[in-house]
Amino acid sequence: MKSHTTRGCEILNNIKDTWDQEYRKVSYDICRHHHERYDGKGYPDGLKGEDILISAQIVSLADVYDALVNERVYKSAFSREKAFRMIMTGECGVFSPKLLDCFRSVRKEFERLADTSL
Repeated sequence: MKSHTTRGCEILNNIKDTWDQEYRKVSYDICRHHHERYDGKGYPDGLKGEDILISAQIVSLADVYDALVNERVYKSAFSREKAFRMIMTGECGVFSPKLLDCFRSVRKEFERLADTSL
């Protein structure tokens, strides 16, 4: 499971002559670092704090929220309220205080999008 970040980057590196360089770099950074944690306990590079690009931090938070509010083979879905509380209290990883402030302000949009997902 942990290798999906680096394996995804290998796939991106094999795509030639299709990507704008800036778009490729952002995509690569998100793919590689969306499981890094603000406290440095993530993977694959153990990045910490603001060393993690904001794009990867945003995808990480969205990924965690999605995993919490949707059923998985290993767990039932949590309520939107519980998922929000778990993220805000750090039960499922540490996020940037600034990112948490943003998440708080767009909470209803996250809930709306989660309700419309397939």
